[in-house]
Amino acid sequence: MKISVSEINQMGARLESWLRMRVHPISIKFLKKEDPVPEDSIIPSRDLGKRLNLCQAFSMVQRDGVTMTMFLEDHWCFEPVIGLGFAERIPKFLSGYHRYPDSVKNMDAAANWCRHMPYLEMDGQAGLLMAPVHQCSFIPDVIVMHINGMMASQMLILKNWMDGADINCQLSGHAGCVYAIVPPIQNQSCHIAIPCRGDRQVGMAQDDEIFFSLVPSMLPDFMQGIDVLEQNGWGIPMHQFLKEEVSMRPKYVDMARLLNMAVPPEPST
Repeated sequence: MKISVSEINQMGARLESWLRMRVHPISIKFLKKEDPVPEDSIIPSRDLGKRLNLCQAFSMVQRDGVTMTMFLEDHWCFEPVIGLGFAERIPKFLSGYHRYPDSVKNMDAAANWCRHMPYLEMDGQAGLLMAPVHQCSFIPDVIVMHINGMMASQMLILKNWMDGADINCQLSGHAGCVYAIVPPIQNQSCHIAIPCRGDRQVGMAQDDEIFFSLVPSMLPDFMQGIDVLEQNGWGIPMHQFLKEEVSMRPKYVDMARLLNMAVPPEPST
């Protein structure tokens, strides 16, 4: 199913509103050398006279609503440069050089992490174009968002509603941007990642936030799932209460009865 840019804008805006997000979800597109750059796009080295970590670019896009394009010369942190296929996985990286001794106990562990960091093959990637989903002027390759635990629960419920499948993720405390972008593109599905130390320190990811990523082709199903959850009273905010033997949905009672569990008494007639 082909989706237009305007439809992506509309669905992105609805998702952001429904989740009551604190920041905008980010649309991300890989550029080839011949691809045009939007006129309103900030190129850090040109327009700011500075380079940025990719997590800082995320922060500016999702908080300030700007469009940003980063080429090799705009990156200050090298991990996304390697992970996103803008440069080779050189031997010194694969050796674990930059991880030891700061965050691993020996070089074998450092090399093990580096070898298993997700990555895209070099395939002519020249730049990375980013904008809030509700106002992007392009079809993104992936949508990345910072969300809290409640929002993550809702997104996972939507994914379960779609196909009954859970999300199996490779999680790391490092290179959050790479883990948020590469696996969903490779698998053409959803993914969860953990903001890294850099994302929290200089990208302003909050203590209660994680990454949730999805590919745009999933948006129509997510929209349909939102409708169903709303009809069934599964939206946000979630009504919370603490009470023993809370009321359970009829099918939960049926399943409990089949398992010889205690169940509520039948209503008197």
